[in-house]
Amino acid sequence: MGDVLDDDPFSAVLADHADFVDKLTELEATLDEMMATRDASEENGIILDEAILPRLEAAIGRYGTLVSVVGYEHAEIRRGVEKFKDARRALGRQPSWSAIQEANRHGIFLVQFLWDHFRKERTSLYPTARQRLSASDLEAIRKRFGH
Repeated sequence: MGDVLDDDPFSAVLADHADFVDKLTELEATLDEMMATRDASEENGIILDEAILPRLEAAIGRYGTLVSVVGYEHAEIRRGVEKFKDARRALGRQPSWSAIQEANRHGIFLVQFLWDHFRKERTSLYPTARQRLSASDLEAIRKRFGH
């Protein structure tokens, strides 16, 4: 997702986004495979479970937002994750073609929404924050999001 200086207040978040991109690619490929084969293997299930849900929820958190639009999107992502979890559970109980389609529908939504969300933060929100916030505000962000 581009070179980011270590002292950039958003470097930790951007690094997390880069890690998610790999997981999103893996999730999308697994969903494509399930759609193409009309089958959900045990390996597919493992990838669905590991691809996005735990890390995404940990990164988004439950409280606090950067701005209202990003906050709304974080809430929408959490709703999408819950729908994906439900579809995943249904697929685990009965790996039917309709269950594969439902998992695909919710999974692809997350992939597309997250790609756009990460782009919006990287190309609009963070540059604006870097330009308009004070040095002490940027330092507080760095501390909050630092690993």
